Amino acid sequence: MYYYAKNVIEELKKSAQLVVFGAGIMALDVIGCLSEKPYQLQIECCLVSDISKNSSDVKGIPVMDFTMAENVINKDATVLVAAVEKNLESMMKCLCEKGYLHLIPLTYESDLWSLIRGNHYREYCRTQRRSYLTLEEELRFVKDQSECQTRRLCAGSMRSDGTDYLMSTDVIQNRVSVYTTRCHMDRKLQEDVTRYSWEIPIQAGAALTKERICKVCDDTGDHISYKNKQYCELTALYWIWKNDKSDYVGLGHYRRHFEVTREQLERLAGSDIDVVLTIPIFDYPSVEAVYRRDHVWDDWEIMCEAVSKISPEYVDTLSETQKGRYYYAYNMFIMRRKILETYCEWLFPILFYCEEHCKEKKDRYQNRYIGFLAEHLMSVYFMHHEKEYKIVHARKHFIEG
Repeated sequence: MYYYAKNVIEELKKSAQLVVFGAGIMALDVIGCLSEKPYQLQIECCLVSDISKNSSDVKGIPVMDFTMAENVINKDATVLVAAVEKNLESMMKCLCEKGYLHLIPLTYESDLWSLIRGNHYREYCRTQRRSYLTLEEELRFVKDQSECQTRRLCAGSMRSDGTDYLMSTDVIQNRVSVYTTRCHMDRKLQEDVTRYSWEIPIQAGAALTKERICKVCDDTGDHISYKNKQYCELTALYWIWKNDKSDYVGLGHYRRHFEVTREQLERLAGSDIDVVLTIPIFDYPSVEAVYRRDHVWDDWEIMCEAVSKISPEYVDTLSETQKGRYYYAYNMFIMRRKILETYCEWLFPILFYCEEHCKEKKDRYQNRYIGFLAEHLMSVYFMHHEKEYKIVHARKHFIEG
């Protein structure tokens, strides 16, 4: 039943009491996900440090401060710490000081939360009779088929030309290029990332600074590097589209990486897989509600206008995505070159329309609106073509601060 994080899920199901620490946005997502299939877990309460700053319940689950929970919640209860990354350390410290020691952190981008969402989305796809494929499963099949072929070929001792038949693994070079966006303002990482040596660092927004941190920069050849403040990693995507010619191309981030190996990428190049995406984001109660809460809704409406004018055949899929609870985030992917070309030819005219009609924001975060819109447009595009392309899902690793 559980493809991802089986040990953790079994631990949660065996817990005598299950508590969520927090009553905000992240807590709502955690409760919304874990209360439904395939989990259907019973959450006792939402624990908070200050009851006056929170509502009395979250989805009908009571919110309690430490005093209120004293005679209700045991100290050996399993506590799911639903937090944004910047608050996690202080929240963990607070719980430890209060005597709660069985803690499981679930930050917005944490690997564990991604895997928990993955089981939920897999179950959703099952009920909707939609396909959910994983990169590991599909590449394992490719490997098994290859090994069977090897055994068959090696069973004969001679080739047709009379020479000995010796099987060797061809190392596929320059067929899969996965880029990782970097910026001169990136945080210093505290984690060893040498296992991602197959990635190609690309400096995004290179036109906006004289500082150079990568051999590959997005301000060479045909580019839109100067638009980086609004387009974020999409200036790197544009550069890849116009300048890279590999059979498969991909994009990740300096803190977000596809959890794949060089061997898997070699097998990918010889597979029938068209597109690799990350496990989707879970937005409770809907994608629309969360976008309205976190961003400028006028931008979304302009995006809808752009789609209706430029690609009206996608309007229904856009509406379905907006009303749904899942979308593919981060503008992360690995896909066939021909599909990338078709996707970018569809995507960028819509984004250019949005740039022309949306207002520039004074807030630096909200001024990244093109990047935010593109995440949802990527979902629209691949949901629209899900029966045409073979799409698989890969694990993502987020480097915590």
